[in-house]
Amino acid sequence: MNSKSKALAITVLIIAGIFLSLIALLAVMNRRDQTVGLNKEIKYDDFAFSVLEVARQNSLGEGADLRTAEGNYFVVTIKVANHAVRVDYKFRNGAAILVDQAGREFHLSRDGQRALESTHGYRDGCDGQIPAGASCTTQVVFDLPADARPSHVRFSEGGGIGDLLDFVFYGTKRIDLRAVPD
Repeated sequence: MNSKSKALAITVLIIAGIFLSLIALLAVMNRRDQTVGLNKEIKYDDFAFSVLEVARQNSLGEGADLRTAEGNYFVVTIKVANHAVRVDYKFRNGAAILVDQAGREFHLSRDGQRALESTHGYRDGCDGQIPAGASCTTQVVFDLPADARPSHVRFSEGGGIGDLLDFVFYGTKRIDLRAVPD
């Protein structure tokens, strides 16, 4: 490698480093940690989530669809708001994660969710695309061990990488559930 090639490579590395530093600075300046309580929104860009209610139950469903929790079912009623002007949004129940006071994370209980959805008259208001400017309400079921107490709900659309990007660009966002009675 001649000296001109080395100088060019060093210049490119310096410019890339400056660019990445500016992106990181912008991310740090814009990120906001946010913890809210029931009926308060947390926003991710144009989309917002709020927890309206949390109910603890031992079983869900009826008849042949009756399911008993391994510990306790927690049915979390979530409002999803699409504040975008033009873009529709598809909410996945699996994006909601319930965290207990010990820091353990719990994901959607598929059995509990099926039992809830089998209940006569239940209709998920967020089962399709949520148009720009609209909102909907859904219920997500979690099965927690008997000794677990809910701490907060968080949302994750993209797994570990998505969590990292959310942390960097949006900050830590939580809906506090500790005021919910046992």
